Amino acid sequence: MPDDAERTAGVVLAYHPTDEIRHNVARLLTQVPHVFVVNNSPDEASRATLDDLDADRVTVLEQDGNVGVAAGFNAGMRAALDAGFDFVWIFDQDSTVADGMLDALHRARARTDVKVGIVGPALRAAETGNVYDADRGQGSAPIEALISSGALFSRALLDEIGLHDEALFIDYVDHDISLRAARAGYTNLKVFDTLLDHRFGDSEPARFLWRKVYLANYSPMRHYYTSRNRVIVVRRFGPGKWFRDDVRYAAKAWIKVLVCERGRPKKVGAFFRGLRDGVAYREV
Repeated sequence: MPDDAERTAGVVLAYHPTDEIRHNVARLLTQVPHVFVVNNSPDEASRATLDDLDADRVTVLEQDGNVGVAAGFNAGMRAALDAGFDFVWIFDQDSTVADGMLDALHRARARTDVKVGIVGPALRAAETGNVYDADRGQGSAPIEALISSGALFSRALLDEIGLHDEALFIDYVDHDISLRAARAGYTNLKVFDTLLDHRFGDSEPARFLWRKVYLANYSPMRHYYTSRNRVIVVRRFGPGKWFRDDVRYAAKAWIKVLVCERGRPKKVGAFFRGLRDGVAYREV
């Protein structure tokens, strides 16, 4: 492995994982020397799925139940930094790492024309193989906010801006840490030369008018945190380009919720409770 790769640890967040997580960890181990798997569902089924991982190169970190995305990622990142790694590369279990991805991220990180912050890959829909419009390009380009999965962090950056905000629990955790990096003078980069296959939620196929669409089928709890945390992050950082992009995405997602998904009343109720609590939220 190149020197930068040797100094990089992988982190994978697991929540009721399927056998697919073993394949993803194996792919990660072709690019990094060690992977920390954070088990956010410490039940017997999850432990059995994770038991077959390479004990010499994989450390499973059992959590006390579902501590959330932010705290889960932080547990893995702290373990990696405490073990002496200078870079941490994080994933959730809905993403598949591509060959050569880490090298592409480190090449972008080596840019000298900007103060590089978080670096992450472009995204491709795992269900269809389509590359999203905003993820088409060449080389790397500045972006306000990257999704957490596939993102590469340096020790120097984390020492300055801190880890994820655990009070957010899930959703907009990635926006918050990205925007904190930007506020500290860093430039976050999206790397178009490598693609992360990613699924949002259940990715259940459905028919909407004449089109085939994919439904996330997020729970009411997830809609609550999405709504609440969007308000919190807007209050912290203001409605920049990230917010305009997010509103467009959210509008499309809610059309599918209202037309195609089950349990709509509970999801709508959770959305409005999240708005209320986001407005009432008090920073510690």
